[in-house]
Amino acid sequence: MMNTIGGLGLSANIMADKAQNKAQVEKAEGFAQELSKAEKNTMDDPAYQKKLKDACRGFESMFMQMMWKEMRGTVPENALFGESHGEKIFKDMLDTEMVDRMSEAGGLGLADMMYKQLTAQYQAKKDMAERARASMEAKGQHINLPG
Repeated sequence: MMNTIGGLGLSANIMADKAQNKAQVEKAEGFAQELSKAEKNTMDDPAYQKKLKDACRGFESMFMQMMWKEMRGTVPENALFGESHGEKIFKDMLDTEMVDRMSEAGGLGLADMMYKQLTAQYQAKKDMAERARASMEAKGQHINLPG
């Protein structure tokens, strides 16, 4: 009987880890999609700027979640009473919510740095295209450059 209960607990942990990993993969895929959309569309549109900011915040949240999970793993489990599976699941949910709140409140500043870097890259590409277009027009050549 004891092995069955332990086996169920182990499978519940595995299922909880798989669900959390699936959520992290979905967040990462969403971030990658938002980045590709941002590259294809103009950053001059405030709607795309907001989407890029949201994607950067989502990435920061995912990064902090992974960091928090690793930090939580270094804390030894209570040897006297142990932890129930419900407690472990609750702690994971609490950690996820706490990380989301920290990210919304400014987090580590990673999202802001990423947003600034990505918009600077866009502006640099746009400026380079303008200079190239002006140079070509000065030579009497007309070319349609992106940006």
